[in-house]
Amino acid sequence: MAIRTVEQYLDSLNDRRVVYADGKRVNNVTTYPKLRAALQTCTMYYILENDPRYQSKMTARTGDGNIVPFVFLPVKDASDMLRKRDTVLFLARTCLGVSAGGSFVAADVLNALTVVSQRMCKEVKTDYSERVDAYRKHLMKNDPIVVGAVTDAKGDRSLRPSEQVPHKDFYVRIIDRQRDGIVVRGAKWHIARAPLADELFVCPTRSMRQEDRNYAVSFAIPVNTRGISMVMGAREPLEEGDYDEYPLTSARATAEALVIFDDVFVPRERVFLCKEWKFAGQIAHMFGNFHRLHADTYKYAEIEIMVGAASLLAESNGVEKAEHIKDKLSWLAFYLETIGALGQAAAEHPFIDTTTGLAYPNPVYSNAAKFFFADNYHQAVKYVQDIAGGIIADVPSFKNFRRWKTRTFIEKYLQGKSEVSTENRLRTVLLARDACAAYRQAATIHAEGSLASQRMALYNSSDWERYRALARRAARIFDGPVYPLVKDLPPFPPQLSGIGCKST
Repeated sequence: MAIRTVEQYLDSLNDRRVVYADGKRVNNVTTYPKLRAALQTCTMYYILENDPRYQSKMTARTGDGNIVPFVFLPVKDASDMLRKRDTVLFLARTCLGVSAGGSFVAADVLNALTVVSQRMCKEVKTDYSERVDAYRKHLMKNDPIVVGAVTDAKGDRSLRPSEQVPHKDFYVRIIDRQRDGIVVRGAKWHIARAPLADELFVCPTRSMRQEDRNYAVSFAIPVNTRGISMVMGAREPLEEGDYDEYPLTSARATAEALVIFDDVFVPRERVFLCKEWKFAGQIAHMFGNFHRLHADTYKYAEIEIMVGAASLLAESNGVEKAEHIKDKLSWLAFYLETIGALGQAAAEHPFIDTTTGLAYPNPVYSNAAKFFFADNYHQAVKYVQDIAGGIIADVPSFKNFRRWKTRTFIEKYLQGKSEVSTENRLRTVLLARDACAAYRQAATIHAEGSLASQRMALYNSSDWERYRALARRAARIFDGPVYPLVKDLPPFPPQLSGIGCKST
């Protein structure tokens, strides 16, 4: 088997996995109302994989002729990177601003481990690289939904993993090492689609010291493994499939969960890091390098919807020609397309890992894209809300529009520009309200790394020697290190015979 059908995926979810929501055990994740929206994005992935119109985006043919999921193939160069970006963008546009339930985060973990496991094999003589390669083949053969489980519960952020009180399980850790595997305990948090996944792919969220070595762990495991429990977050809409009231949230909820590992046994062949603490930070850093492209791309698709809603609101309110509205709309377009351009540049100019030959997005451009997106998001929300007007604060429920008596009032008094129907105006306002929801504002700051993490990555990835060399050249300082770019530049200003300046 290589490409799974929707039916095969849905059947796989009836495996006695332990999921809790609203204070009770979920008996069947495929029928639970508050998982329906997330389930739709997951099934959409398999619908597209099996549709001949989209298989060129979703799949690839290996050298032996097998069709496999494109997401799990190693990315080798700029063309592969651009194809990955195109696929993520296609999925995000299809699913109203989130990528479909494919395993893109887990693929980023896989690629990070591919790089770092080879370093470990050379330095500490492990067989992790072979295990990672075998796991990649398993994923290509079986086409599961596997989610990356990266972020730990963390506890007191001022303390290291091994220093935590009142217990030591705020970060996932190894509590026993056996001949045929390890036993782990702890929790991962904010793990999107975990209740609907087939497998969890765990990796460190930070660097470790020797005293933290038990927390230096990476592994992959089925979600129904004994000892794994998941507690869903409370973000999902109150009513199932209320697409008129919550056009985005009802269609693209991602079912984040707190994933608990309560003395879970992991077989040896699925362990990819076991107490080699010096490499934990390398995995976390390399994961960030690979993952930025995914974040930059689906965020672009999300902002497309927000900017489009702002334009529709201006039109329905009859203010699209007002100068201050055009000024806000132009800023929103600038915001959107700058994110897109930086993400595109990150894919077009990837960095190549010299050991594995894997390509990852240019970290300067990709981190700049993510930082620019998150740092300006609240300004974008402010402009959308300003363009919408007061109606966005207390817009009538669409339930009132469905009812004949109240519909007549709404039709009469909430009409905006005559060329735009009241229903369309109402739908646009509800879209804008949903797009500007508090959850999205908080997630924007923290998802795929905080603003501080992007600043740090930008600082560490920037070519400071080039910047300083060009500044020394401009200042006519010639005693610094020789930089190749500056060395190859012709002298300036040019020395022209017969032309000079006289002192005054």
